[in-house]
Amino acid sequence: MATRSTPVARSLGRLLAGILALSVLGCGGPPNTARPSAEIHRDHYGAPHIFSSTDQGVLFGMAWALAEDDWRLIEENYIRALGRAAEVFGEEAVADDWLARCLEIPRLSRAEYERAPAGMRGLLDAFAAGLNSYVAAHPEVPRRLLAKIEPWYPLALIRFKYYQMEFLGNAGLRREHTKPLLRQELPEDYWSRGDARQRVANPLASPPLSLRRAQTQFSEGPPGRFEERSLGSNQWAVAPSRTVDGHAMLLINPHQRFFGVQRYAEVHLHSDQGLVFSGLTGFGFLLPYMGNNEQLGWAYTDNYADIGDLYFERFDDLENPLRYRYGDGHREAESWREILRVQTPAGVEERRFRFWKTHHGPIVGVDSEGRPLAARLARLEAGGWFAQWEAMIRSRTMIEFRTALSRLSVAYMNVMYADSAGNIGYLYGSAVPRRDLAFAWSEPVDGSDPRTEWNGFHSLEELPQLFNPESGYLVNTNSSPLSVTRGVAYTKKDFPAYMIGGEEDNPRSRSSRRLLEASERITFDDFLRLAWDTRLSAADDVVPALEKEWRRLRQAPPGEVPAALREGSGDRAALADAVARLAKWDRQTSLDSVATSLFVVASQHWRQGQRAGDSSPYLYLESLAAGIQELEESWGTHKVAWGELNRLQRPTPPDPDHFSDQLPSLAIAGAPGRLGSIFTFHSFPAGESGRRYGFHGNSFVKAVEFAPRVRGRSILVFGQSGDPESPHYFDQAQLYARRQFKPAWFTRAEVEANAARSYTVPGIYPVPGIYQSARPR
Repeated sequence: MATRSTPVARSLGRLLAGILALSVLGCGGPPNTARPSAEIHRDHYGAPHIFSSTDQGVLFGMAWALAEDDWRLIEENYIRALGRAAEVFGEEAVADDWLARCLEIPRLSRAEYERAPAGMRGLLDAFAAGLNSYVAAHPEVPRRLLAKIEPWYPLALIRFKYYQMEFLGNAGLRREHTKPLLRQELPEDYWSRGDARQRVANPLASPPLSLRRAQTQFSEGPPGRFEERSLGSNQWAVAPSRTVDGHAMLLINPHQRFFGVQRYAEVHLHSDQGLVFSGLTGFGFLLPYMGNNEQLGWAYTDNYADIGDLYFERFDDLENPLRYRYGDGHREAESWREILRVQTPAGVEERRFRFWKTHHGPIVGVDSEGRPLAARLARLEAGGWFAQWEAMIRSRTMIEFRTALSRLSVAYMNVMYADSAGNIGYLYGSAVPRRDLAFAWSEPVDGSDPRTEWNGFHSLEELPQLFNPESGYLVNTNSSPLSVTRGVAYTKKDFPAYMIGGEEDNPRSRSSRRLLEASERITFDDFLRLAWDTRLSAADDVVPALEKEWRRLRQAPPGEVPAALREGSGDRAALADAVARLAKWDRQTSLDSVATSLFVVASQHWRQGQRAGDSSPYLYLESLAAGIQELEESWGTHKVAWGELNRLQRPTPPDPDHFSDQLPSLAIAGAPGRLGSIFTFHSFPAGESGRRYGFHGNSFVKAVEFAPRVRGRSILVFGQSGDPESPHYFDQAQLYARRQFKPAWFTRAEVEANAARSYTVPGIYPVPGIYQSARPR
């Protein structure tokens, strides 16, 4: 049971920490440099509040705290980012490791670390030292692969998560396009010999190749099983003109998968040198990157600006196989080989692969004609994400914040802003290259044509943005920058055709504007309640259309009625009941609502029909009938309450493959964001009874009021810890299911008054030079 610490206990903790530091780092070996220690105060939900006199000290403490919470996930994230996952996970990870090596993630990340200013290197050194010191002090903690954490690993994790998983993994490049290159010992002259002119598997069934990150929605299914990019995340800002107390408010509500690399942690940093911030981070990230300091804060949602291109290259010199055509002459590509180590039943085997890159970027695949495709991705080589986040964290005014944003090192994301001066703002934040408008940039372009070169990047001032609107509120839900509030002055024609992606005014955006437009004088408690809204705005269009189809059906000649909808069929009575329930439904997804279950299950069927081009005049009715059949097959009835169907569970091990009706779970009112629920919760059938278990949606939610003393409330979907034995493994889920928040304490007085456990971690770690190691594999 957690107990509150006393000053005596804290003093004893510091003494023990000093002894521990000496035992961890030893008396011999490289010289050590004394650094200020970090105090960690865990609140009653296990959230770490870390205080130190220096920035390096606070990041050392942050790394230690996150390692306590989930060392296993940190190590796994780094293993994947380094392109070494196949050494642990075997064959299933070979393609991912190949792509990480193809993008040169280890080399680029090490180079970014080596050229970084001394201050940033010091922060990275301190963070790595915190992880290494924690593991050294806890020999019982298993290491699966990595003998030591290097300070450039967080830089590699940025490239893996955003460039490999998102920009390439979700942007048109599919496994059939990379498969021809996933063969061992390809010769250096592979492209010029002509035998590469082979079509990819089923090219006509493949999606068009493009790095234009399309706004598509995923199939209902667990992580790793859907083929399309997911929609998610909400951000709101409300101006003082709409609040009772005259304070700006901010909602931070990213939607990520509940399991794996994207799982969030909450941290609160307080350094006397200026790193003061409370918000979320990833396991293995150097800094928190959404949240607030005492004066301002920001939220992110994904946007879909065109920040990358594919170039088909022409290797046509038989005498020199690395020469590729460019303009009136040729340039020479680089080629290299790397060894991937793969865990197999017989042990670890080595596989040798060849890679190429042109001046545009690495060859990541082939098109349907067998032409090599080079990928150019904004800021992949330059990096700078953490440097920009550090500058944003240190900002205390809107001008300072905009100066930090103007770096545009963070290659994409909508930014929502609010501050204690009463300002609110929105920016379509993206590192968008300047391009020749004569080309169709949504498709691969001819790499031999010099006109396809980028001409720098658009500046901050050239991006869609809106600060302090007359309406008094701003929203974005991965939606169009044209719909952030009413009365937006700019249009899509005001920007280059390639700048704004395919974002639309989606149902969550409409729900958000409806809620905030109606909120003229709200309190912070009102704002907190709005963040859990579950009204499905998509039903406002679908239910009337469904009723219209029902009236048409009842008047249609029998020969024009689909078999499943005919009078006398087994489902006709159930269908009549379902239509009546939906007609009377208030569109709210309450736990006892049968109509919600019918609507959500049916929605999967009409989406499949729409994607397949189904032109049936009874699309919604046929989908409802299919949903009724699905429920009756699993439950014996179509009258299933939403809370019985829709559940939250954190199995052990924490993986969707282990969902089970035999394990405890919680009823959840949230629903798919594609239907308009602000409380976004995506689930899929996984239990023996047909119950649906959540895997994606509201993963972290925080609301902030910028009063003279900033106030915050927050929640994680499960809890802070990844240890099934920890009391903080599933404790926040209880609040989450009740649509409640916990306090996000900010001042030292608040933190110490509400600490369940306080301790000090050692302030001694190696000098930066100890990390000068060999070139990473």
